[in-house]
Amino acid sequence: MLLKSLIDANELNVLLEQENVIVLDCRFYLTNHSKGLSEYQKGHIPKAIFVDVHHQLASPETEVTGRHPLPESVVFSKQLQDWGIHSESQVVVYDDMGGAIAARAWWMLIQQGIDVRVLNGGFPAWLKAGLPVSLENGLAKSVDYQFEVDFPWAVNEQAVVENFETDQFQLVDARTPDRFNGENETIDPVAGHIPGAINRPFSDNLDADGCFKPAEQLHVEWQDWLSSKSSDYVYYCGSGVTACHNVLALNYAGIEAHLVYVGSWSQWAKRMLRATSFS
Repeated sequence: MLLKSLIDANELNVLLEQENVIVLDCRFYLTNHSKGLSEYQKGHIPKAIFVDVHHQLASPETEVTGRHPLPESVVFSKQLQDWGIHSESQVVVYDDMGGAIAARAWWMLIQQGIDVRVLNGGFPAWLKAGLPVSLENGLAKSVDYQFEVDFPWAVNEQAVVENFETDQFQLVDARTPDRFNGENETIDPVAGHIPGAINRPFSDNLDADGCFKPAEQLHVEWQDWLSSKSSDYVYYCGSGVTACHNVLALNYAGIEAHLVYVGSWSQWAKRMLRATSFS
């Protein structure tokens, strides 16, 4: 089943007048967690509600998790209520990094049966289109509707370990080639990639303007790239965020994709450290 994927700035501008439309600003910067809110306060899409990716789309990191583990189901269900999302809502998520961050929100929401799309080109595309910008904080209207939150497309660490024996899926790493090759690791304690993984940087889904390449072009690129590989794929990255961008791009290109190893390299690196300490 293909998933809904993108919406453009002009389409969103028309939808903003509808009461059931909820816009989530997911701007986030890995090396400065306060910058997202600061950028939001400088200007954002009208009605947009700021999302704290580090706290509202993830639970606290522990010694055995990746950097952005999924929140507990009951916690995220309450978060959806607080954002005012219900069964009839139309949700649009955006960032300023070509969807690299917003894709995580999209992936989490769409699993709950929510009608959600990513703004193609994000806030820069909105500005380029000359559309209005607001300085007023978006006010969420909490709702009583409660989702039975589940994350059926989340692959855990044990499944990745077992896959070395069962060979059920091919891992696809969304990080830059230098990090994949262990040449420039400044975030996680160990450099490299999960054995057997192949590298498709999420940035390859975008054009020079930070918008997604045409669906037809992406279809050809991905189909050629995947054709000689396994029929099942699990996508990962550094902490389970940009991996969702590849899932988004594939669905936009007309190719089914759903599964993400949320722990990603940040969890696997901890596993490697533990193994080294006991060797």
